[in-house]
Amino acid sequence: MPMLRTTRLALLLAGLAASLAAQADDGAAFVQAHCIECHGDDATKGKLDLTRAEPDAAQQLWRWRRLRDRVVAGDMPPADAEPVPAAARRAFAAWVDALLQREVPRLPADPGRVTVRRLSRSQWERTVRDLFGVEVAATALPADDLAYGFDTIGDALTFSTLHLEAHLTLARDVAALVFDGVDPERPPVRRFEAEAMTVVDGRGADQGGDVANLYTRAALEQTVVLPRDGVYRLVVMAGADQAGDEPAQMVLSLDGRELAVFEVPERRLREFTLRTPLPGGERRLTLAFPNDFYQPENPDPQRRDRNLRIDSLELVGPCDAVPVPPARAWLAQAAAVRGDDAAVLRSVVRALLPRVWRRPATDDERQRLERLGKAVRKDGGTATEALRAVLTAALASPHFLFRGETGGIEGTPGAVVPLGGAALAQRLSFLLWGSTPDEALAASAAKGTLATAAGLAAEVDRLLADPRAEALATDFAAAWLELRNLADRTPDPARFPGFDDDLRRSLRRETELLFLAVLREGRDVRDLLDCDFTHLDARLAVFYGLERPAAADGDFVRVVLPPAQRERGGVLGHGSVLAVTSNPTRTSPVKRGKWVLENLLGQAPPPPPPGNDSLAGESAIDSTKTFREQLAQHRARSQCAVCHVRMDAIGFALERYDAIGRFRATDAGGTIDCSGELPDGRRLDGLGDLKRVLREDPAFVRTLATKLFVYAVGRDARPVDRLRLDAKVDGLAARGTVTLRDLVWLVVSDAAFTHRVVEAAR
Repeated sequence: MPMLRTTRLALLLAGLAASLAAQADDGAAFVQAHCIECHGDDATKGKLDLTRAEPDAAQQLWRWRRLRDRVVAGDMPPADAEPVPAAARRAFAAWVDALLQREVPRLPADPGRVTVRRLSRSQWERTVRDLFGVEVAATALPADDLAYGFDTIGDALTFSTLHLEAHLTLARDVAALVFDGVDPERPPVRRFEAEAMTVVDGRGADQGGDVANLYTRAALEQTVVLPRDGVYRLVVMAGADQAGDEPAQMVLSLDGRELAVFEVPERRLREFTLRTPLPGGERRLTLAFPNDFYQPENPDPQRRDRNLRIDSLELVGPCDAVPVPPARAWLAQAAAVRGDDAAVLRSVVRALLPRVWRRPATDDERQRLERLGKAVRKDGGTATEALRAVLTAALASPHFLFRGETGGIEGTPGAVVPLGGAALAQRLSFLLWGSTPDEALAASAAKGTLATAAGLAAEVDRLLADPRAEALATDFAAAWLELRNLADRTPDPARFPGFDDDLRRSLRRETELLFLAVLREGRDVRDLLDCDFTHLDARLAVFYGLERPAAADGDFVRVVLPPAQRERGGVLGHGSVLAVTSNPTRTSPVKRGKWVLENLLGQAPPPPPPGNDSLAGESAIDSTKTFREQLAQHRARSQCAVCHVRMDAIGFALERYDAIGRFRATDAGGTIDCSGELPDGRRLDGLGDLKRVLREDPAFVRTLATKLFVYAVGRDARPVDRLRLDAKVDGLAARGTVTLRDLVWLVVSDAAFTHRVVEAAR
């Protein structure tokens, strides 16, 4: 049987490439000696059978790559197996490296298939902002579905009638803001009769006739909704009964703030007008009578009682032209075309659809939208209402809500062809900006320059230099590092008082700013793991026990960390990561170790065997022992040891930071022991050692590239993708510094990003 297995392994290896057949015995011999006993025909631990052929060369190579990594890390063979000499491990790793170096370049550049993607909530908000210069929150939409940690995966993003209804409502809101229908030459007028207003601040008022009579220091109040910030005209029709030595006064206020004081010198009703800027939203207008006078014994009947008579209040406006946001200048230009309403409608539709749908529109598509606008006019709607209907339809269309990737070269089903220019442009803009292509990117796509390597590289650099590239931090990095989970973390308030929403926002922003610094300054991506600075606002400075930065309370300042707090540099020293990897009442070395393996090293441990997913309730575990001792007992189980040896050592290296990220030297059990040993024998004693180990591990840069690939392409990375990416990353790392721009270009220039598979007609 051993000879048969060896022969089968040799045949499998030989099938990869005839040129490697002579070397096949090297890999087969190692596997036969150290692996086949647990992963052969009679035993397939972890469902791994090394005598079974993989379906294609890529998966076979990927299996050898995973075997190599497990052997080098010391995870395999397990600790209870016969020790493997270090020289044998190195020789096996060198053999696999040679195999990969020769065979990976020969793998086909298959881009794979991507399920069409819906805009996420954040992408919808940014796209609307960048197209029209309006801010509309998409919180009414259902939460986005996640896969592989991201909300950009087509297979996971659902669409239901609830989505459709919410998108239709949001589209109407956007259309009402974009086409507000306000003409400064004919501003809207709202009239409020005084006898219908609310009496406040006094009881001496009579609203029984055509006017409101204020006999004492009373006031009238009216709630109004102002459509936007702007200039308004307020017109009050009022008169007064005079008495005493001064005329009656009328005070006009907004939300308790005095706007004007009018003298009302005669009984006859007349207009009192104020033109003033007012803030938009729901507001409270008040008309008050502050100088009542009552002297019934005065011999002149005309001087005995001063009263204010108010007939009405008119609100006129906005009276100023709405400043057109720069983002919407293109639409304003289209709407300013000379001609009748039909000409304006035609101009707007022609300008609107290519931008909103991120591709050229067909004649039929344009005509359908024009017919919709004309139907609104025929039914008695205004020109503004017709334009709103057109924009609503465009924004509620699948062509806007979904990222279609058609166009370009066609071919036979299954053929690999370049993406069309418009499709490639939107892939690039949604990767780097989380938003729609701008005019320059669309123009580059239309001219064909985006299809060249030089043109694509130029656009990558331009987009990364734009402030909108911050989306890489707020969307990609926030999802990769699980910063979004901070909003759901509720540490025990008795143990961790003061952990509130403001602190959550500050913790998340600190990590985002580190990512942006690495991006914008061309730093090595490994500075995300270890650097000598961080970003603080006043709240975080107090939280970490650092010197308060010289800035306003809400501003972040970059600070160089003092030697005593040097460990804080890098994401593992950030309270954001430390909090999302803890339990509500205590730290969790297991969660922290698993987070590092999964998110930083791409080595997510498999699910625990049934019945071994927790310590609670296991009679074999002594609950009187410390948590470290309990984990040691748990690790003693053979089915748990393989994962926990590494995971626990990593997690305990972070134990000097509590469940919300504050440093501590001791806990209830005394001085904290943060030491541990990795499977390959390397020892860790705290975060400093862990960061050194992670920085030296090539798996970190590979994992970051893979995460960026999944986020960009919208699907999981297959073995062929991983092999291709890892080979390119290793080439970059061999030259020295690897920047985020390097990894972006590595992904963007890959066939999975720039090409597609032709689908069969349906």
